[in-house]
Amino acid sequence: MSVRRALAVALLVPLVLLSACTNDDPEPKMPETSSSTPSPTESSSTAAPETPEAFIRRWAALEAEMERSGDTTAYLQLQKGCSACTDLARTVDGYYKAGGFVRWAGWTIGSVRAYPPGGEGAYAVKVSSPPTEYKESKGGALKTLPGGRSTKIITLAPAGDSWVVTDKAELA
Repeated sequence: MSVRRALAVALLVPLVLLSACTNDDPEPKMPETSSSTPSPTESSSTAAPETPEAFIRRWAALEAEMERSGDTTAYLQLQKGCSACTDLARTVDGYYKAGGFVRWAGWTIGSVRAYPPGGEGAYAVKVSSPPTEYKESKGGALKTLPGGRSTKIITLAPAGDSWVVTDKAELA
């Protein structure tokens, strides 16, 4: 009997191998998937805290948007006790309420560095600003600010995973 088995195997193996050599594309057999969704992992559910530089860039973009639109809400939410910020927002709001406007493209930020070097909380932000055009009211004269390069000192305080601006000044 063992000779018969050996002969059967010897004849069947080439047939099986030959049947696998077709020109047809193989069709993968995919296992059935369950309908449940995976639970989030720790890395996908917790975002990394915002760096001071990323926050300052986001805040500066909101300042430009506030001046272009007259909507001070989002800008003011990113400050706490910053009198320069609230004064600017109040001025811009007044222009728009009186029918005026501000045309400014915002700062181009060159660098953000701790100020003084090695310090914490304040940052020297080197910016380039395009010229600004504005009208204080609908019938007011068109006024301009020249723009140029300057260094702003932005002071931050932690706020959860982000920051708030507590002071804004220009370095002389």
